[in-house]
Amino acid sequence: MKNRLLAVLTMTTLLATMMAGCGKKDVPQEEPPAAIEASTEEATVEAPAEASVEATSDAAAEETSFPLITADLDETIGNGIIICCNNLFKAGETQGEGHILMDKEEPDENGEIKCYVLETFGAYEFQDGNFVECAGSGVIPAVVTVKKSEDGTYEFVSMVEAEDGSGFVDSIKENFPEALWSRCITIEDDDRNELEKQKKSYAEEYLATIGREDVEVGDYGDFEHTLLTDEGVSVDVSNKMLDVQSGDGFEFFCPMWIGEREVLEENVRYTYKTEYDQKNKQIIFSKVLYETGEVLETSTYDATTGDKVD
Repeated sequence: MKNRLLAVLTMTTLLATMMAGCGKKDVPQEEPPAAIEASTEEATVEAPAEASVEATSDAAAEETSFPLITADLDETIGNGIIICCNNLFKAGETQGEGHILMDKEEPDENGEIKCYVLETFGAYEFQDGNFVECAGSGVIPAVVTVKKSEDGTYEFVSMVEAEDGSGFVDSIKENFPEALWSRCITIEDDDRNELEKQKKSYAEEYLATIGREDVEVGDYGDFEHTLLTDEGVSVDVSNKMLDVQSGDGFEFFCPMWIGEREVLEENVRYTYKTEYDQKNKQIIFSKVLYETGEVLETSTYDATTGDKVD
């Protein structure tokens, strides 16, 4: 499969959904998850011949078009996965996908081809100097429909993912050829590793274009994330900080762990920090201009009471 570099996508107000899944509100403090994963309740997504991925709200993005009509079947499938999944997550500075085309049918009378794939998706952002998958899916069996034209090009039409939960096996048996049932139901390590490699290649290519190719790429769980409670802050105070970060202030973009994350806003890079001052028993949030280190906004809270310090 051809590697296709994804363009920069800025963080938007829709990041709220992703961060909630990452533990902003409903996930216990002690065990924040690696990334939000998609629900796969037999989602059917259709897309036009051309589709663009762009930021919303006041966060401007470099508008990028992923062609859903190409001369390469794998490229068309991959671009379709990117469009569908990114519309769901709206997260990360760049995104990547992986897919394995297990089998496909012959074109029907309309030229449409059912392609049976295993697919995965991930969105990446900088956390504590690492490039971390902050949102994404596991390995999901999916039926991707493309239309082959007389000129030999392929157009992405739709993608139907297998159900999750109790309906998973039945949806596999309903939508996939029997010869693929076992491979879809029990994902082998070889398939999982290949998909992860493909997905990770997007992040690596992106890093090369911005001159940060030495940065380590991985999942949330691959790196240490120290929580406030790890430093002795009570659960009650830690939860108060989550309430602060659920508001509409700059603290919303600060990490839920002690550390930093980078966010692109109108093509300007900022660093959002959450720090803990052990000596003074204070929790400090700040927004910093990445290029110069200038502190633009800051707020401080008493680590023993959770009250804001004037």
